[in-house]
Amino acid sequence: MRDLGPAALLSRLRFKQLRLVDVLGRTGNLRRTAAELNMTQPAATKILQDLEDTLGVKLFERTPRAMLATEIGSHVVDYARRALTDGERFAGALANLKRGGYGALALGAIMATASDLLPRAIAELKRQRPLMTIQVLATTSDQLIAALGRGELDLVIGRLPTSEDRTKFDFEPLSMEDLWAFAAASHPLAGRPHLDLADMGDLPWVLQPTPSPMRRLIDTAFAAAGLRTLDNLVETSSIFATLNLVRHAGMVSMLPSTIVAQEVAGGGFVRLPLEVRGELEPYGIVTRKGVMMTPNAAEFLSILKGLVARKEQEGTDPIGAGRMPRAHLLSGQRNPRPK
Repeated sequence: MRDLGPAALLSRLRFKQLRLVDVLGRTGNLRRTAAELNMTQPAATKILQDLEDTLGVKLFERTPRAMLATEIGSHVVDYARRALTDGERFAGALANLKRGGYGALALGAIMATASDLLPRAIAELKRQRPLMTIQVLATTSDQLIAALGRGELDLVIGRLPTSEDRTKFDFEPLSMEDLWAFAAASHPLAGRPHLDLADMGDLPWVLQPTPSPMRRLIDTAFAAAGLRTLDNLVETSSIFATLNLVRHAGMVSMLPSTIVAQEVAGGGFVRLPLEVRGELEPYGIVTRKGVMMTPNAAEFLSILKGLVARKEQEGTDPIGAGRMPRAHLLSGQRNPRPK
């Protein structure tokens, strides 16, 4: 079969084909795929064969254990997932608009923005557009960028975890994070005037998962100091779980000051006099290259930038903490900043 041009190819693709490829790419099993799609296995086989005939290429290889996507098949699976996500979001936004709303906006944000900047920006957007449906995913930058790449989010307030991400996404910096190591007020280290990384290696930590920029900073600092990688730890991207493990399980952690400063001031936590060599890149606005921003996303960013600009004029950090030039953390020195 000769190769079809883009318009002819797209005209022959069907949503049922994309749905099948999406599920088969996830399950690797045609029988389970058919069951999930409420069809017979022969019907699923026919849909897959029709799609492979249309594309002129084999998408999956049968192995004794599973059906595995070929290199081109992986590309088609990725497209199918993005197309289905866009279709679901389109349908949801259309239903919202028909009810008299303002459509939808899907945001991703790192933890540093969750305590002040993000809520205030959303509150202002809802004041202007009360019937807009806003979805918020708050997790680590690596997970947010992956969701943005799949088309599940309109924009992200976070970081680009890898240099490869810069070829796929546009980035506009907003601010730096000031990171604090902290523990419960009852922790044995709470009264120590100074701590080194060597004092912390055997303690139980609760940290973000390995791919996140904040976790990479901590792991790199321990390696640079000649210390073994932390192994007594719990990994979570949940702020709620982190704070409660520190509060009730005797663990230590490191988070942006905006998240813990209020409880440190109230006496529930103590800021540990520990510094870690290295610095985090600034966080900022991340969008997909070559994808036109929706009016809702553009309006949200206008509000967000306005809040940042006002805070900078007031001489404070855009997210509410004292303005810091960077997340500047050096091992083996007494912490010069006030608690």
